[in-house]
Amino acid sequence: MPMLSEIRRVGSRQMTTATIQPTKRAPIMFGVFMLFLMCLGHGFGQTAIPDTPAGKILQAWLDAFNSGDRAKAEAYVKTFDPKGSADSMLTFRSQTGGFELLGIESSEPKLIKFRVKEKAGPTVAIGSIQATNAQPPTVENSSVRAIPPGAVVENVKLDAAARQRVIDAVVSDLKEFYVYPETAQKMIDGVRDRQKQGA
Repeated sequence: MPMLSEIRRVGSRQMTTATIQPTKRAPIMFGVFMLFLMCLGHGFGQTAIPDTPAGKILQAWLDAFNSGDRAKAEAYVKTFDPKGSADSMLTFRSQTGGFELLGIESSEPKLIKFRVKEKAGPTVAIGSIQATNAQPPTVENSSVRAIPPGAVVENVKLDAAARQRVIDAVVSDLKEFYVYPETAQKMIDGVRDRQKQGA
């Protein structure tokens, strides 16, 4: 059975709500979800945005996104996210009504993970921003993903051995079950790169 998903743009990023029907790819999806959960660090429930490079980008993004103002959106894109788009940011802003920051899930100097809620509806989402090493820092990558209604996202802490077992299982499932081997390898390379970065 197919995987059903709803995708909305967040700036130049995508916001996805997915309902996964049972398939042979279920182990892959579970593994990817576990990787996402294990990346969440300490600090659950904080609402103050840390004064870090990634935190400053998050604050600037929220200010520009919530304003609904074209000049502010363009200034944000020019300063912090040159690969982004003010048009797509404003389009998504009109759909969500903006975001209320519910909490900071984890924070490192160049990586911040956060939880937000749509102002125009009940949707809650998990987001992340990875900052570059540039001065001033800019967005290397970012995402905002909707949490399906009734789902619970918890901070899961794994030691190094357990983390390695999860990653190895995801890599194995991708190689065995993913339909497109080239895409699977790109995903594996991405997971390995993030592992090397300590993410």
